[in-house]
Amino acid sequence: MKKLMFTLAICSLVFTSAQAQKQLGGEHNVEVNLTPFGNSPIDGTTIKYRNFLDDDKALRVSLTVGSTSGTYAYWQEGEILGENPVSPQLNMETSNTVIGIAPGYEMHFSGTDNLSPYFGIEAYYMMGSRTDMIESWGANDLDNVGQPDVYVTWDVTNKQAYSSMGLNLLFGADYYFSDAIYVGFEAGLGFGMTSFGNHEIGTSDLTAFNIEFNSAFDPTTAGAAIADSFVGELPFNVLAGEIFVDYDDYTYPNQVSNTSLGNVFNGAIRVGFLFD
Repeated sequence: MKKLMFTLAICSLVFTSAQAQKQLGGEHNVEVNLTPFGNSPIDGTTIKYRNFLDDDKALRVSLTVGSTSGTYAYWQEGEILGENPVSPQLNMETSNTVIGIAPGYEMHFSGTDNLSPYFGIEAYYMMGSRTDMIESWGANDLDNVGQPDVYVTWDVTNKQAYSSMGLNLLFGADYYFSDAIYVGFEAGLGFGMTSFGNHEIGTSDLTAFNIEFNSAFDPTTAGAAIADSFVGELPFNVLAGEIFVDYDDYTYPNQVSNTSLGNVFNGAIRVGFLFD
């Protein structure tokens, strides 16, 4: 209900506005995306800045910065072993990061007193990564197998990075409902390329990893290096039990890169503030 009221309030401001002055040239502009039906009403991941060189020309640049992480307990303290010793709490963790930049140029047209339609072009570059981790509790020495009093906590990680770049031809419009504030939309045609870095499997304790997953029974197998780097995208989700410790069991094709040509559309409500 709060999200609906928020949207109705924005619409009310737009459609009940008096005559408002749009850009004249020389102003600066900061813009964010409103997502009233999303998890957060304001999407601050991407912020756009514009500098109006004239009333019909503007330089623009969008900056994207985002980071999320979460920690989840999947074994409570004492749940694996209740005494002598009490087993520790074991956690899972997920993290995602993204950073990008998109410079561009806009040509605005006369429109109306409140409306400023435009065509634009922007290039972009973006890179991101994901890491999932899961903890285990067990022996990290062959002589300690079956002796919980000397078990240690160790972890397995899956991680992968990606990068993308492209060029967008855009059209849009800004509707000013005051002398400083507008709402708008933007869509267009875009060409993009995405490449995926190697998928990497890691562990904080190689011996414990081999005892747990490779049934190590001698020093050679206990110390064997894991095949930790594989070409192409490998989807993983530790919360769904999808964390890989042996790539040989994964038989699906791995996407190395992707090229796309098609529509681009900003599904959020663009809201901006104009200032000198």
